[in-house]
Amino acid sequence: MEKRKQFRAPWDFLLIIVTTLIVGLLLGLNYLYSSHSVIPTIITWGIILSCAAFGVFGYSIQNGKLRILCLGWSKDIPLSEITSVEFKPNAGMGSIRIAGIGGLFGYIGYFKNRILGHYRAYATHRRKTVVILTSKNEQIVITPDDPDLFVQVLREEAKLLKC
Repeated sequence: MEKRKQFRAPWDFLLIIVTTLIVGLLLGLNYLYSSHSVIPTIITWGIILSCAAFGVFGYSIQNGKLRILCLGWSKDIPLSEITSVEFKPNAGMGSIRIAGIGGLFGYIGYFKNRILGHYRAYATHRRKTVVILTSKNEQIVITPDDPDLFVQVLREEAKLLKC
């Protein structure tokens, strides 16, 4: 039986609440002020759509790459550059956002905490964190729906490429 190579990016409860509240607030403010000018509508939809474009919707292991799937594009990491992968639940706990999005369609960007130090996140769930270390000494945090299976599949695929 072939192993699964597509993984969803599930949203945790906090991400659902924050995204719903911020989108609702933006649309509410747009409704209040859009009768005066088209500028609030442009700003509102600009914020919502730009954040959604960076939102993570899944992960795929194919053609020698880990693909982080976003809206209309993907961030590809060659498996040959991955030196380690580990399921570390709550690895992002206590993080400070350096640059990025911290709760609107995901936790995406550059962060820092005591557990990992500096890292880059493409995450949607605070507990399902998988930490990837690359040969460029980058730490990348992702959150697949089945972290244990994801780690197992990624390790097997990366070994195949290195042989």
